[in-house]
Amino acid sequence: MFTNLSELSRLAEPGGREITWLGGIAGVLVLIVFLALLVLVIATIVSTLMDADTSGGGKLLWVVLILWFPLFGAIAWFVVGKKGHLNRLLGIDKGKARHTIPTSVGQHSNVAPPDQTGLGNA
Repeated sequence: MFTNLSELSRLAEPGGREITWLGGIAGVLVLIVFLALLVLVIATIVSTLMDADTSGGGKLLWVVLILWFPLFGAIAWFVVGKKGHLNRLLGIDKGKARHTIPTSVGQHSNVAPPDQTGLGNA
C-alpha cells in the first residue's frame, strides 16, 4: 500500500530494481509542454473574454470549447474566432459587421450627395 506520494512515483521491477516514472529529462520535457499548454490556454481565455465583438453567449461557448479541447480550442480561437468570420456565421457576433452594407456615394450609386440633385454635371 502507498503511504506517501514519493512511493507513487516509483514502480518496482520483478528483479528488485526501481523504475522512476518520468524522471530526468523526460519529466522536464513533459513539464515544459504542460506549462506551455497552460499558458496558451490562459492567454486564449483572456483574449476571448477581452474581445469586444463577441457577445456574452459567444464568449461562453468559446471558453467551454477552449477548456474542453485545450489545444484545438486555442488554435481555433486565434485562427478563426478572433477574426469574427465564424462568430458572424453562428450569430454570436455583437452585430458590428452583421448584415451591414456600406453606403456608397458615387457615379453608380442611388445615394445622391447632399449638394447635387439628378445627374447635374455628368
